[in-house]
Amino acid sequence: MKFNKIKELEAFVEKIDEYLQDSANHRDVAYPLDCVFPWVFEDLLEKNDTLLSNVAQKANVYGIFVAEKDSTEYILKYIGKTTKGLARERLKNHLIKKQNKTGAKLSKVIDHVQGGGKIKIAWVALEPESLRNYVEEELIKKNNGANWNRENK
Repeated sequence: MKFNKIKELEAFVEKIDEYLQDSANHRDVAYPLDCVFPWVFEDLLEKNDTLLSNVAQKANVYGIFVAEKDSTEYILKYIGKTTKGLARERLKNHLIKKQNKTGAKLSKVIDHVQGGGKIKIAWVALEPESLRNYVEEELIKKNNGANWNRENK
C-alpha cells in the first residue's frame, strides 16, 4: 500500500532537522575537569541533573553535538531516539554512565571530553511518539556527517 502524503512527512523531518541544528536549541552538558580526570559519574550526574530533568518526559529524537578543543563550532555527531518515559535514562547512558547492555556512545563522549572537547545536546518531542522511528531514520540519512551513528560509518 502506498502512502500518498510523503511530501508532508519530508517537510516535517526538515522542520525537525532545522530545529535540532539551530544552536539556540542546544544545551551544554557540564563536564568540569575535576569530574573528568578521573571520570566521576556520580558528580557528573549531579552537575547535569537540571539538564537531565529537562529532557525527562520531553525528548523523542535528540542530537549530540561536539566541538573540538578551543572551538566554538559544534558539529552533529549522533542522532538518537527514545520514548519520552526513557529519555532521561537514555541520554544519561550516552553522556555520563551507561548500562552494559546499551549501545550508548559514552566511550566516544569520554574520549572527546577528556581530549578537551565540549558537548551539547538538542531534543524534540514528537506527537505521535511512534513517529520517532521514522524521523530518526530519515535524519540519519540526511545528516551523513553524524558518524557516531553506525549507519554513517
